[in-house]
Formats: sequence, structure tokens, C-alpha cells
Amino acid sequence: MFITINGAKIYYVIAGQGKPVLTLHGGPGIGDMGDNKKMFSSIEDKFKFIYYDQRGNGLSEQSDPETYTHEQYVHDAESLRQNLGFAKLALSGGSYGGIIALEYALRFPDSLTCMVLRGTAASYALQQAAFDNALQKDIPGVDQSLLEDLFFGRMKDDEDLKNKFLKIYPLYSLNYDPDKVKEFVARKKFVAATHNAFFTREFPRYDIRDRLGEISTPTLIMAGRYDWITPLKFARELKAGIPNSHLEIFENAGHSIHSDEPEKFYKVVNEYLETYG
Repeated sequence: MFITINGAKIYYVIAGQGKPVLTLHGGPGIGDMGDNKKMFSSIEDKFKFIYYDQRGNGLSEQSDPETYTHEQYVHDAESLRQNLGFAKLALSGGSYGGIIALEYALRFPDSLTCMVLRGTAASYALQQAAFDNALQKDIPGVDQSLLEDLFFGRMKDDEDLKNKFLKIYPLYSLNYDPDKVKEFVARKKFVAATHNAFFTREFPRYDIRDRLGEISTPTLIMAGRYDWITPLKFARELKAGIPNSHLEIFENAGHSIHSDEPEKFYKVVNEYLETYG
């Protein structure tokens, strides 16, 4: 279904039953609601999930790139909650979606019951760690220039974004399966304008480390021991800064903890949402 929010047509789906959970996908210009739908479909019998493509992503409208900001994404999420009539809901965000979730919790704490984060951080400082980790893996085609193009928002066009992202794709999971690449590409819409807007303007100035103590929302922080892009120290930083938080470390997982350790992932998420959602 589509709904117009803050001047942009947004695509969303509601599935499941029970306590409401609003999901925020990561990867501006690459991510979409399908990532979360695939992740949470097996527990839709326990919770009601609200999936949506953030503006400039997936099936949602391509807006003015000037509106591709953290602030706008936070307000879009809040407007969606209001328009759908949920008094309060849980918020789930992974990777860049976790960044938006953290800023949402700072701006609209009264809208939330709890927050579930995975593979995310409180500042742009993760960038150098991600560079170092990626280069240590010695993956063909992954070099300093490629990483700078991706993290500094230097995509020439949508095809360039697709080709360069696929080179780093093997880094995300400890259980990387090359046969799944075709399936991944087939269901993805790559949007260079969205990616570039966030990585040239928004991400370089992202830093809420000194505001973590203001977050009053009960927060579950999940992190993979071998996460290349948001190493464990950033999850520990979140845990130390957010007063009412719990850190769950996945010892046999990379960035994609839900696919590397699915059984533990669903158990931890279920228990947290049942308690705090």
C-alpha cells in the first residue's frame, strides 16, 4: 500500500498480529522493506510488523535529495506511526536503520515502548574500523579506492552503486553463499542519488555519543563478534551510554546476525519484544 507522508509517497506493508513493531531498513540507496520482511516473517504470528521503504528507497517515491536526511527520515517514521493510528510501538533498526532509530528515540521517546538494534553505532567513527577490517579480508576488488567511493558517496549512477556494493557483499555474513547473489540483485533497487546524499552529507556529521544518556527507551543492542562494518566496540559504546539497555553478543556472527545465528536471533528478539514491546 502507499501513503503520502511529508510530501512523499511511501510504500508500506503491515503483517502479523500482536504488539506493533515499526521496522527501519538500512543501506540508504540499497536497503528496502523486503530485508526486514524476510527477516521477521517467521515471527509475524507473535507481533504485528510495519514494514516500509524509506523515501528514496525501494518502491517509495524518489524525492528531492535535499530531503534525504536523518531528520526527515525520523519525521517520516513518526508521521507513519501517527497516520496508522498506533499510540506507541516498538522500533527495530539494523545497520543504518539503527542510526535512524537512535535519532528517533531521542526525538520521539513518548512514541516508543522499546527499541531493538542490531549492528549499528552512535557515530561516523565506525568508518575507519570498517575500512581496516575490509582491507584485512583481502577480497578481490575490495581496495581503498572502492571503499572511499562507497563511504564518501561517489557513485556515478545506479549501476555503479550496484557493481561496487556487490564487491563488498561477501563481507556481511560469515555464511556467505555466492549462489544467493542473483536472488539478492533480482529483488533490489539500487538508487545512487539516495546513497550519495547520505554518505556525502549526513553520515560524515553523524555523532550522538554525547547524547546517549538522554535515551530513556528500553533498548536491546545486538552485535556480531565478527561484524566488519560495526565492530563490537561500537555496540559496547551504546551499552555504556544508554541507561536502560541490554547487549547481546552473537559469537558466531558477522554483520548479518539474523542469518548467521538465526535460532539465537529469534529467541532474543522474541523475549525482548514480549517483555518490553
